[in-house]
Amino acid sequence: MTVPGGRLEPVIRKVCVVGNTASGKSHLANQIGETLGLPVTHLDRLYWRADWTHATRAEFLQAQRALLDQDVWVVDGCFAEFGLADRFNAADVVVFLDMPVWSCLKRAVSRRGTRRDDLAGDDTAMGWRLTLGFLAEMILFPLVDRPRIFRAARSCQAERHRITSWDQENALLDTLNRQAST
Repeated sequence: MTVPGGRLEPVIRKVCVVGNTASGKSHLANQIGETLGLPVTHLDRLYWRADWTHATRAEFLQAQRALLDQDVWVVDGCFAEFGLADRFNAADVVVFLDMPVWSCLKRAVSRRGTRRDDLAGDDTAMGWRLTLGFLAEMILFPLVDRPRIFRAARSCQAERHRITSWDQENALLDTLNRQAST
């Protein structure tokens, strides 16, 4: 099906990318969005404000519902305790970046103090209390959020991909590139 502007409408219209902190969710979501011509929304932008205060649960879920009601999107972020099943059930494709914790820790340290487009604020202003909180969440991810992700994935009808290596991520992107070019 052709959309205005002569582009082919993607078969994949809604993609949800989840994973641990610093697993590469935003980077992959941006690549998927570019490949498929879909808008990308980073859930961190719905949750965190520029001053590192955060939305209430109700505010986050309302903003997420408005996002999920749109016709096309790529969304990234975990927030497994905030409507994860809703995201999975609305998606055509779910990608779980299940990278090793040590790899996520290494990425988090290497990007500390950089300005990122997926955040409302500058992470240099985050403060040590929040930084320690993120590190604790990252380390506890396999025990807390991974089981939530597996539970939500069991009941969804979306195509699911569990990515545990950069090679698998590249293979997924190659597949999406082929699909987008047909």
